[in-house]
Amino acid sequence: MEFFKKVFGFFMAVFMFFLNLFGLGSKPEDDKIKNVIYMIGDGMGVMSVEKTRAETGAALALDSFPVKSLSQTASANSTVTDSAAGATALACAVRTNNGCVGVYPDDMNAEQSYPMNICEFAKSKGMMAGVVTTDSTRGATPGGFTAHTSSRNNTSEITDYQLNSGLDLVWGVKTSTCSQSKAESAGFEYVTDYESMAALSEGTRSFGQFNGEIWKTDCGSLPNLTQMTTKAIDLLDDGENGFFLVVEGAHIDKNSHSNDGEGMKEALLSFDSAVSAALDYAKKDGHTLVVVTADHETGGITLKDGAYVYTTGGHTGADVPVYVYGCDTFIQEGEESILNTDIPKRIVAALEQEGFPCSVAVAE
Repeated sequence: MEFFKKVFGFFMAVFMFFLNLFGLGSKPEDDKIKNVIYMIGDGMGVMSVEKTRAETGAALALDSFPVKSLSQTASANSTVTDSAAGATALACAVRTNNGCVGVYPDDMNAEQSYPMNICEFAKSKGMMAGVVTTDSTRGATPGGFTAHTSSRNNTSEITDYQLNSGLDLVWGVKTSTCSQSKAESAGFEYVTDYESMAALSEGTRSFGQFNGEIWKTDCGSLPNLTQMTTKAIDLLDDGENGFFLVVEGAHIDKNSHSNDGEGMKEALLSFDSAVSAALDYAKKDGHTLVVVTADHETGGITLKDGAYVYTTGGHTGADVPVYVYGCDTFIQEGEESILNTDIPKRIVAALEQEGFPCSVAVAE
């Protein structure tokens, strides 16, 4: 019997050796969060999701998230936020006035200081970082994560902030405030279609300026949001200190402003496909936090006589969804809703980092 025990022990030792050698039996050293994919469905309310699910019969990736809650979306000067103030709250953990981008409400021209945004914070920690949007790169939401200015209409200033940032990629719809020469002078490779985006190699900083409607599922020679998300992850995920990626689906909002229910559903399904790609990566990686939310609700969608209908062409103050994968304690038990400013704070806490939110003093 002793002989068989020794033989069994020998073969088990050999088995475990080869198992570990080829990585088949190994586990990550810990489950620490290293990467963040922060996804914003602009204008996506609870009823936007319900309408899309009910009218298309689609199985949404959003429904598979293990942690769900709601976010309260007021700005500093209104119960109904716009995208600029909404993005500032989600990026800087600060509520500012509508129309303002990445600034304090009592110092809108950033004469004294401005709040650091979470992309800047990530870069300060050695992480790679990027912003992907189906809106113009100078739009209010990407602006909130990249710029500090008194108005969302200061589009040249927003672009200048992006070109002079430490970001590894900024991709979205083409804007007149960014030319190929300006992007290349700032150290970015300038990409304009799917082929040039797909050809980007790791270690290359890039500025994507795409024509057309990249929010749709089929974009022809242009990349759709899922393709942009997948490629962005591929470019960012080899950094030693992890990565921080912001992804915005802007056209849930844009189609809801015109009460275009069919367009809204297409935009939400396109966004959900990108969410699915992010989730797939996170599940394989084991060290990635995925947070999905919205800056505000658009359209006041409600259920009336068995049909989902729009009640306004503007924004509302309704709470919006929050979906979380990768951190079971992100939402505490019993928390039915949180402030929009809580979300970036909790992302930083999940990364086990300190020092956010914080102010940046303006040099005299």
